[in-house]
Amino acid sequence: MQRFDKQVALITGGLGAMGLAIARRLAREGARVVLADRVGGDVAAVHAQVGGAHPPTLLHLEVTEPASWQAALQALLRAHGRLDVLVNNAGVVAREARTIDEVDVEDWRHVFAVNVDGTLLGIQAAMQAMRANPGGGAIVNMGSVASYVGSRDGAAYGASKAAVRNLNKQAALSAARMGLPIRVNAVHPGYVWTPLVAQRLVGQFGSLEAAQEAVRGMNPMRRIVEVDDVAAAVAFLASEEARMVTGADLVIDGGRLIQ
Repeated sequence: MQRFDKQVALITGGLGAMGLAIARRLAREGARVVLADRVGGDVAAVHAQVGGAHPPTLLHLEVTEPASWQAALQALLRAHGRLDVLVNNAGVVAREARTIDEVDVEDWRHVFAVNVDGTLLGIQAAMQAMRANPGGGAIVNMGSVASYVGSRDGAAYGASKAAVRNLNKQAALSAARMGLPIRVNAVHPGYVWTPLVAQRLVGQFGSLEAAQEAVRGMNPMRRIVEVDDVAAAVAFLASEEARMVTGADLVIDGGRLIQ
């Protein structure tokens, strides 16, 4: 399928495992991908990882800074002339897991600044750019199953993703009521297997096999959620096939929330 032929897709947190997986999926379907991140990268090396017909564009972006968003969008529009898809993928967890009575307020503010403020600023910047498109555009926000449940020591992350879940609906309805052909949706992954997760869990459980079994045990399907599973969901929501879907929450967790 070439669902994104001649389209330009901006992915924040683009050089992480999830960002690269989304980039691979969209590039394979014809998109010109723009990867925005706060760290730098080599275009040739990233292109080798992403594939696709066109080398990716790499942009520096501090998602919590409005001026950084403005500069990034200006650079994108100079290079490509349009923006069709935004994936608000950048996000952080708390620097240290703490129970609610010991949450550090500065850590809390940092998590909310990246996960919530960054998502809002992305939505605002994308809507301004997409207004010029006759066909509008699509925004996909990265949520989490943590937005639906409580936890012992993940209050900042869970609460920030719950804010993103409602922000997603606010933006979708606001765009629709303004008559803008811009759809806004969210994906909510469960525990996703990435190199960073693998490294941490192998240390915790003692072996790769034990770590993978622990993650399988988190959901009824007893399968591990992988970055490509999330990328496929993002591609659907960003595509014309989802033209009547807006304000939706698509959970990718192997049934974890229905237990």
